[in-house]
Amino acid sequence: MKKIPLFMLLGCACVCKGQPGDSLKTSLLEEVIITGQYEPQSARKSVYQVKTIPLERIVARGAVNLQNVLNTELNIRFSQDLALGGSNLSLQGLAGQNVKVLIDGVPMVGRQGTSNEININQINVQAIERIEIIEGPMSVVYGADALAGVINIITKKNVDGTLELQAKVHEETVGKEFGWNSGIHNESVGVGYSKKNWRTRVDLSRNYFGGWQGNATGRDKQWHPKTQYLASGLVGYENAKYNFYYRADYLFEDIFNPGVFSGGEAIDQNYYTNRLMQQMQGGYEFSKNLQLTNALSFTMYERQTQTTVVNEATGDRRLSLAQGAQDVTRFDGLTLRSTLQYRLTNKFTLQPGVDLNYEAGRGGRIKTGTQSMGDYAVFISGEWKVNSWLQLRPGLRTVYNSVYTAPPAIPSVNTKISITSQQDLRLSYGRGFRAPSLRELYFDFFDANHSIEGNTNLQAELSHSVNASWTWRVRDAGRIKYTSVLGAFYNSVNNMIGYGVKPGNTLVTTYINIDKYKTQGITWNNTLKGRNWEWTLGYAHTGRFNSYSESYSDQPEFQWSPEITNSGSYYFPKAGVKVSLYHKFTGVTPYFEIATIDGQQTPRLAEQSAFHMADFTVLKELGKHFSVTAGARNLFNVTTINSTAVATGAHTSSGARPIGYGRSYFMSVSYSLTK
Repeated sequence: MKKIPLFMLLGCACVCKGQPGDSLKTSLLEEVIITGQYEPQSARKSVYQVKTIPLERIVARGAVNLQNVLNTELNIRFSQDLALGGSNLSLQGLAGQNVKVLIDGVPMVGRQGTSNEININQINVQAIERIEIIEGPMSVVYGADALAGVINIITKKNVDGTLELQAKVHEETVGKEFGWNSGIHNESVGVGYSKKNWRTRVDLSRNYFGGWQGNATGRDKQWHPKTQYLASGLVGYENAKYNFYYRADYLFEDIFNPGVFSGGEAIDQNYYTNRLMQQMQGGYEFSKNLQLTNALSFTMYERQTQTTVVNEATGDRRLSLAQGAQDVTRFDGLTLRSTLQYRLTNKFTLQPGVDLNYEAGRGGRIKTGTQSMGDYAVFISGEWKVNSWLQLRPGLRTVYNSVYTAPPAIPSVNTKISITSQQDLRLSYGRGFRAPSLRELYFDFFDANHSIEGNTNLQAELSHSVNASWTWRVRDAGRIKYTSVLGAFYNSVNNMIGYGVKPGNTLVTTYINIDKYKTQGITWNNTLKGRNWEWTLGYAHTGRFNSYSESYSDQPEFQWSPEITNSGSYYFPKAGVKVSLYHKFTGVTPYFEIATIDGQQTPRLAEQSAFHMADFTVLKELGKHFSVTAGARNLFNVTTINSTAVATGAHTSSGARPIGYGRSYFMSVSYSLTK
């Protein structure tokens, strides 16, 4: 087995360097994936169903954050916290605490703690090489919070012994608002250089979002202004036997929440975020059949709330002395991961490993000031190529958690069956265990928009997940490629952690265990590619469990919601122009709530209305090194979606729910040099 350097393993370029226009064409080559693999391999050979978002699509979308890239992906939905600037996602109908977000295979730490509803818009999209998404249970390999799947963000790494330079300036309206202190302004630069065995890279970016007035009055804003500074650096070394690199990612974010003047004063809040993520990764080849890989990561995440009082007449500003007005909360996360890849025969490979995670949180909003939790696991998996058409990967993980008792064994099994040279069937099962996060246990948050209290009596989640997919590929002499993937999933979670009203105080929201929660559904993705064009069409139908069905016999067990995605792009070689359209329809999402009707509490059907999201972009090459991208986002001008709910909670309310700031227009100029 030929050794593949770690740089290639973690950052294989999906777009080859070459003649102008190569990055705009639609590649017909096999996708090479690395997430969850023993070694890089084509997506077709993997036992996992992996979806890749390549650099060319990120560039074509003119993205300034990760939500711009993922908002029209099938089976992924987003929720917004306008007060705190958060953007959390769900996958397969399960919320973000069941989706593992990784950077180069290492878990992220966010405002919620380690891998618990990560705000994906705090990631530098300009430093991303590609994104790999695995739907389905990955709990043996990556831990229990990977029940619904894994999103692995793979960063840029120059691997071809050249000097690389990229720079970009991006300007965008926010609805109809644009100006020096409004709209979106983004500047970024990336430099990479390699010589002999050494690799280095630096990426810098500034994102300014001026907020959006919307329906707010006075100096208040419906979407709050936000400024981000992001920086990352990498240095690495490799030779024939071993490889090593160190990477650091830094984020500073300032979200400003201006208050409305009342009685001659206004209360303003700033939410400051500092995050430093450091990771060291390396590998050693003992022989062609035995390799060792290691990853060590430490993340410091600090969130500061600063409240000031502004005098309307004089403009003077002073710190508020109100209780809880000033706060600093910090999470520290440490991850150590080590695996061996041992090829016993040409048909069987074994991978034992350790996955150690430690997290500590402290601050004024953490109960008793400081709390910590350790999650220490050993796991083993093996890949057995039984014959030419059957491939198995069983796995087993055992966990010691410092606060909760985990099951003695967490199993999984993945199967790939090659029906014909053009058809594959994949089946997977995974058991899951997720201890409550530090935030769910110990974090208390009270301000004008939130009244949330942690719950130290929570139980751990235990889960089962089953996934299946059938893939059919047709290729016409290399000119046209058609791929159809039909999938199905079922997730069952006992003691699901969610929001609920605190007993004895209906004004406070807390975390509670829901006895049982399930999701199930089907997906159907179709992709048709030519040399200069690509078209995709997808459909998903997701059922979410009605928790009241067990208490009320007349209630349906699941409530169903559809999604349709449709996107296409075409590259005009002579003009050096690529035109792209991305569209997603999210159907009505029904759910039941308890309401008081005629003095009695009874389940009531509520609905979140359907909506469309669509973006249109045009990318034009200007010579060998420059390009211009322009377009419009949110073509349907969506700002809110209606909800018929009457219950209230931390993140639910009746009436209109904000989801966007209307149709916006953007233009960016990019420079790229490979030398």
